Amino acid sequence: MNKFELADMIKRVKPVNRESFISDICSNKTVLDLGCIRHSAEFALKDANWLHKRIKAVAKKTVGVDYLPEEITKINSRGYDVIFGDVTTPLDITEKFDVIVAGDLLEHLANFEGFFSNCKTLLKPEGILIITTPNPFFCGQFHYVAFNKNFIVNPEHTCWIDPQCLSQLAKKHGFRITEAAYIKNSWSLRWMICETNEHPYDILNGKWENDTISFKIKRMLFIKIFGLFYFFYSIFTGTNSILCRHSDYLAVLKKE
Repeated sequence: MNKFELADMIKRVKPVNRESFISDICSNKTVLDLGCIRHSAEFALKDANWLHKRIKAVAKKTVGVDYLPEEITKINSRGYDVIFGDVTTPLDITEKFDVIVAGDLLEHLANFEGFFSNCKTLLKPEGILIITTPNPFFCGQFHYVAFNKNFIVNPEHTCWIDPQCLSQLAKKHGFRITEAAYIKNSWSLRWMICETNEHPYDILNGKWENDTISFKIKRMLFIKIFGLFYFFYSIFTGTNSILCRHSDYLAVLKKE
């Protein structure tokens, strides 16, 4: 797939809801969900849109993999089937699956060869691999750095991978992208622009630190005032292009 073909594909597809899109594909399928615990058992179980929960509700069978033993024990006590494992080294699984999901996982890895090797081994011949990952061309990320003069990144991330690089990476490991789409934003610059050293946002736990009443009021004002300004700014500067408008994207891959 050349870069023009991939860019044309992702531009003509409407942005999707991540959980709904993946759940539809996993319906009545056997599914392996890699890196399925979102930060912690407590955080995941409280999240109504926890992807693994949504998958388990519709799949014929769902097996999860994560590397947090204590969190796995807590999750499994609630009726889930999650095993301990490092997705970049051979997994102790003999079954092959219809679908493998790697939701917001790739950007945490340093060994892509091990990851794709597991996927190739554990996926049925006609099975599909679904990957979601941040869009490094997301303008909200750039404008946060430009306006706030600070980086904004999950401290557990190791890399950014754009759709074209993912296509090349997948090809080197025996996969090809058959479908790609941007994900409807869960991250908005207007929600984050007023972050300061005194009032940082805890990405891992999804909450503001030192969230005083006065800061909450300030945040609400920023959301309205800055949001209106940024809407017209993005149109004027051309940064509302679909290629840089969304914070994340997904890709559906099959084995070559």
